[in-house]
Amino acid sequence: MGHSAVIFDFFGTLTASVPAAERLAGHAEVAAALGVPADDYAEALHRSWPDRARGRHGDLPSTMRWLAAACGVDVDDASCAAACAVRRRTQRDYVRLRPDAEPVLRTLRERGIAVGLVSDCTLELPEVWNELPIAGHVDAPVFSVQVGVKKPDPAIYLRACERLGVEPTDCVYVGDGDSNELVGAATVGMRPRRLLAPDHADAHVFDPVTWTGDTITSLTAVLDS
Repeated sequence: MGHSAVIFDFFGTLTASVPAAERLAGHAEVAAALGVPADDYAEALHRSWPDRARGRHGDLPSTMRWLAAACGVDVDDASCAAACAVRRRTQRDYVRLRPDAEPVLRTLRERGIAVGLVSDCTLELPEVWNELPIAGHVDAPVFSVQVGVKKPDPAIYLRACERLGVEPTDCVYVGDGDSNELVGAATVGMRPRRLLAPDHADAHVFDPVTWTGDTITSLTAVLDS
């Protein structure tokens, strides 16, 4: 293989995409626990995504209180705790690893290829990361909520390279393309490849994907790079 590392996106790449309708249903559950209108909560959630992904609203209870306030509600402790529990449950339910995710990561490491992760995420993913069967196959997981920057900021890709001990030009980057991640990876010198899977059709995206570079249809194709 003509590279020494592969860095993956998480949601929609190592996991199957979650249909937008399912995410909205999950948001409605959290909104009900907070006692706020579902539409107002969904709007506040969307608007605050860049800051939440950078960890700017504090821990999960602080974030829930901020979201409730954005909807005009001063939430009590019991409702806040209930909303946090629902949020954690729904977010965990969205982590559905693709069947080929673990075998591909394991094979890469067996071949001596370093494996990294760069994920735009909120607090819930780092909380459960070590429970996931792929965690032991990832040498350097980088979570936006922990490092304070998100894609396509060059700093988040460079952080992964630093932790892996490789140069960006020695890395392939694999992602579904949301958050302009492929352009960001190319900017720092990585070789981006878009994973274009059938389940992406119904997924919610924050930034329309206009990528015209290399595309693969399964994670297994990474092994043929």
